[in-house]
Amino acid sequence: MRVDLERIDRLVNLVGELVINQAMLAQSVAEAGLPPNSAVMNGLEAFMMLTRDIQDSVMMIRAQPVKPLFQRMARIVREASAAVGKEVRLHTEGETTEIDKTVIERLADPLTHMIRNAVDHGLEPPEVRRAAGKPSEGVITLSALHRAGRVVLEIEDDGAGINRPKVREIAVRRGLIAPDAVLGDAETDALLFLPGFSTATTVSALSGRGVGMDVVRQAIQSLGGRVTITSQPGRGSKFSISLPLTLAVLDGMVVQVAGETLVVPLSSILETAALTHDDIRALGPQTNVIHVRGAFVPLYDLGAELGFRRPRASYEGGIVLLCAQENGNRAAIVVDAIMEQRQVVIKGLQQAYGRIPGVAAATILGDGQIALILDPADLVRTATGRTRSSELALAG
Repeated sequence: MRVDLERIDRLVNLVGELVINQAMLAQSVAEAGLPPNSAVMNGLEAFMMLTRDIQDSVMMIRAQPVKPLFQRMARIVREASAAVGKEVRLHTEGETTEIDKTVIERLADPLTHMIRNAVDHGLEPPEVRRAAGKPSEGVITLSALHRAGRVVLEIEDDGAGINRPKVREIAVRRGLIAPDAVLGDAETDALLFLPGFSTATTVSALSGRGVGMDVVRQAIQSLGGRVTITSQPGRGSKFSISLPLTLAVLDGMVVQVAGETLVVPLSSILETAALTHDDIRALGPQTNVIHVRGAFVPLYDLGAELGFRRPRASYEGGIVLLCAQENGNRAAIVVDAIMEQRQVVIKGLQQAYGRIPGVAAATILGDGQIALILDPADLVRTATGRTRSSELALAG
């Protein structure tokens, strides 16, 4: 049975409003001070369970495996390889991984562009591959998996990798960076995402038309996602797209920082703990790490990173959220208090405010208050890591 996506979207929006009304009702009952075993409390608990079941069922309707999208990319690989005269084979992994249907539909264009880039720019011609001791047939691996509460799509090729000297030369020639600028590998790779940037020397059916990776990044960011590059010369490149599981409702931990209420996705939290003096170690003049089960984890002050206040004078007794990162690492984020765990409805901020580093979306709480939903991985990626003020550091 085929159902129009707009009808499903309307159903999801109604479920979102139901979740908000349930939170408001729970807030009103809590403020009324009714006993836990009263008829109203029992009815509210049953209503909350029913709401959760409805929400899960609707999300299952929206979730679809990525297999049809991957099959479409196989045709793109065949067409692109024929156009440039290269031998290319597509290998797929994780085709049963499920993503929100809206995300799948909006991923088709950016994924197509990245696959064409891999065929045209990433893989070498057959004669060059044979001279380098590689098989004449290049391989592009397209995979999907769940990691740290998000869906990660990876496009990897076994080509020559990014020619960083050439990328730098083009950026200098176009005035994008200063000739004497000192850039690391990651910063050089990030130049590929600048508007209109292209390493193509001639205009073809696949390259040089002025539609670059900046359009791909904008499309992915509009979905609440991000894209990163890793590349090894002579070994190939990997583009990783990290996306939220759903665009509707998520389980979140409501926390308080400097008087502000924020929501951290529950799927990214490994555990919570109260800090003691023995847990905290100084690292450098302005940063700290904490000792967790034989390993050291970097410490981040959420209030300071978001600009709500200066770093705290002491973190002893503070509450820390140990969060998983997409690269397998962990990060410890300090908050003032944990309020509760609840389902929250995702309200996008992209159209009104653009992309805000570390912030995924917003939600409406039971008391009508608006709270920001954080993206811990993005927050840590753009964080300063400063957990001691410069005055304290100088005094120490």
